[in-house]
Amino acid sequence: MKTITTILSTVILLVSQLANSQSKSDKMYDAFASKDGISSFTFSKNMIDAINLNLGENGDEKKVTGDLHQIRFMSFNPEKGDLTGPQFLEKAIGYLPKSAYTKFEGDSDDSNTEIWLMGSKKKFQECHVFVRNEQDNQMQFVVSFFGDFTVTDLEKLRKTGKDFSEE
Repeated sequence: MKTITTILSTVILLVSQLANSQSKSDKMYDAFASKDGISSFTFSKNMIDAINLNLGENGDEKKVTGDLHQIRFMSFNPEKGDLTGPQFLEKAIGYLPKSAYTKFEGDSDDSNTEIWLMGSKKKFQECHVFVRNEQDNQMQFVVSFFGDFTVTDLEKLRKTGKDFSEE
């Protein structure tokens, strides 16, 4: 009887933890949610299914395949907040545990974007694109992709994150 009680308790504990589990990056969005200078929005799975996610242009399209659950976008206006643009991005990146995320080191010499990934070499659960503007007082952006997906060309995803912030 004691064994059954122990097993049931363990199962209930595991199920409750899974039900309450959040992305480790939710801390980043939650930390900035009510701060001055922050704007953010989320595309849900239903909204993503209604739009076409296209990476690339003019016949050079790359596909995101798999199940994309959510896209989150956050912008920071240093003129309305209490941080500079670089301070905001450094703090935002700091919320991603280095044990769970790896920085993508691509072929691009684009120093205005930084990509952090959660997953394996080809299969990802999260991709965060941090977009820096040249001036410290200009808008800074974070575009996050969540799901179970593969990206055939992460440099194109970097460009998509930048394009998201420019529109």
